[in-house]
Amino acid sequence: MSRRNDAVPATNIRIYNRMYPYLMKRRCDSLTYYTMEIEMTNAVQFIQKKNREADERKYRIFDLIMAAICRTVALRPGLNCFIADHEFWQRNEISFSFTVKKELSENAIERNVIVRFEEDMNFEEVAAIVRQTINAARRDDPADHEEMMTFFLRMPKWVLRMLFPLLQRWDRKGRLPRRIRNNDGLHVTALIANLGSINIPNPPFNHLQEWGTTSLSVSMGKMHRTKILDENDNEYIKDTIKIGVTVDQRIAEGFYFMKSMRIFEELLENPELLEERPDLSGII
Repeated sequence: MSRRNDAVPATNIRIYNRMYPYLMKRRCDSLTYYTMEIEMTNAVQFIQKKNREADERKYRIFDLIMAAICRTVALRPGLNCFIADHEFWQRNEISFSFTVKKELSENAIERNVIVRFEEDMNFEEVAAIVRQTINAARRDDPADHEEMMTFFLRMPKWVLRMLFPLLQRWDRKGRLPRRIRNNDGLHVTALIANLGSINIPNPPFNHLQEWGTTSLSVSMGKMHRTKILDENDNEYIKDTIKIGVTVDQRIAEGFYFMKSMRIFEELLENPELLEERPDLSGII
């Protein structure tokens, strides 16, 4: 029986779906894109209230979105699957990768960071991990993955050309060394792109790569205010955000994926749900 050091065989995969890795061999053959515009009025009020209680600007909308993604994945574990060596695997952890800039300028240093969560974490626990990770990334200390890449790039090109096919084979078989995998932002549940932080309102979709095991990507734009007419033609203004999702459709077919996105949207529209721990009983 096949084994990996980062996942267990996924169960409850329909027989027809098990043919997908043979019909669609690569992630780039099976990408599905979905965009949504979510009302964030309650979310803004929720964050403002939390910051008043903390007597400082401690929480951000980004923290809330990360908590909503974490909760969605916990409730919908099919989103935390991946395909390797023509088999379906259930990841052992919930983990996200995103980029942190030391400052908001074009030439500022960028660092890729990885955050890991327990599936039953609430909003404050997720926010604390995100905050600590961002603060650490903005310090001057080099990250482990930067030291690792520097090590590889010191090698002659001919050595790298021979080495990486071997690493890819180990990756497919689940035998990639833990130090490489744990510091690689492409071996996570989802890639997160917070493009709102650089004032982009309409986020582009991220692609998924063949290297690694990531099967999900989430891009978020800058939150903005939108004028809306209600059924009586009364005008009101609401806060909204555009979010784009890329998924390997082999792990999440249409109905499952759309229901998952509805849960994600509901969590952002009702953020108080994230203050409680999720009921994971009966989750398969």
